[in-house]
Amino acid sequence: MRTMFRANPGWLRLSALSLMVAVAVLAVPREASPQFVPYYGKNKVKYDNFAWRIYKSPHFEVFYYPEFEQHLGRLVSYLESSYLKISSGLKHEMSRPIPVIFYKTHSEFEQTNLFPAFIPEGVAAFTEPVKNRMVLPIDEPPDQLQGLVTHEMVHAFAFDLIPRGIGFGISQSPIPLWVDEGLADYFRGIWEPLDLMMIRDAAIADRVPRLSEAAFQPLSGRLVYNMGHAAF
Repeated sequence: MRTMFRANPGWLRLSALSLMVAVAVLAVPREASPQFVPYYGKNKVKYDNFAWRIYKSPHFEVFYYPEFEQHLGRLVSYLESSYLKISSGLKHEMSRPIPVIFYKTHSEFEQTNLFPAFIPEGVAAFTEPVKNRMVLPIDEPPDQLQGLVTHEMVHAFAFDLIPRGIGFGISQSPIPLWVDEGLADYFRGIWEPLDLMMIRDAAIADRVPRLSEAAFQPLSGRLVYNMGHAAF
């Protein structure tokens, strides 16, 4: 998951681990009753009806709607170039096409029912581990959008290499968050000025934490991303 401080700088970054737990918990089948049939996004306000279309490229199934069809070629080029970079770096090919759901704006992205809760403004995109779907808005500058695509795609590769979610969470040891997010930021290949400042401050003050699960709490903000990025 890639999160940023957008309109409200007080939002903490949400962890991919928290998302996986939430998705796994909410996806457990229950007996349906006449009074209650659970499904994602039941209480979300939906302002738009999206006329979804599907475009298939060599490695992706891209879901989009006509309002930004003129950008589709550019978006697919971002996806395929990131795929080549990550696949070469990890020496791994995905076993099936990656589903990618694009939204024109962040406000439309917030209406998605693929996220088990309300999406804060600080969440820029996410990849869910059950069906390995990448979900992203496209209202970012080109370089930032390319980086966002790369970051989320690393999660898709990681979920394929080390499956998570339903059926894997009981006996499997959890993957440290700094590994997932650090690897994704490493392949993204961009150091934001504030992230670099955090690394330098920790080094100068001799407060670099141990890279262990105990060193980071699930909502520890940018530190877990930056230290993982620096480690890789």
